[in-house]
Amino acid sequence: MYTAFGFYVIYSFILSSLSAVLTVYVAPGASGSGIPEIMGVLNGVKYPKIFTKRVLVIKVIGVILAVSGTLCIGKEGPLAHIGAIVAILCLELPFGFM
Repeated sequence: MYTAFGFYVIYSFILSSLSAVLTVYVAPGASGSGIPEIMGVLNGVKYPKIFTKRVLVIKVIGVILAVSGTLCIGKEGPLAHIGAIVAILCLELPFGFM
């Protein structure tokens, strides 16, 4: 029983730590839920490097790792941020609509 509990604690610690390290050192723009950043951009605030491909990848991986590491985080805010990044990246596709 103690072995199973120890494995659970170590597993949760490793996944949560990996999520935190990726967010802090690879893409700091992926921290937080993302909803305040989206509201700020819609109100005209310029956030540098908050809607990039790197932030998208780290946000997706970080949320998966954090939820798998049993952290109590909401999935709705990061999903809104991911959706906003995908929408902005779709605007940069090389299709000529005009």
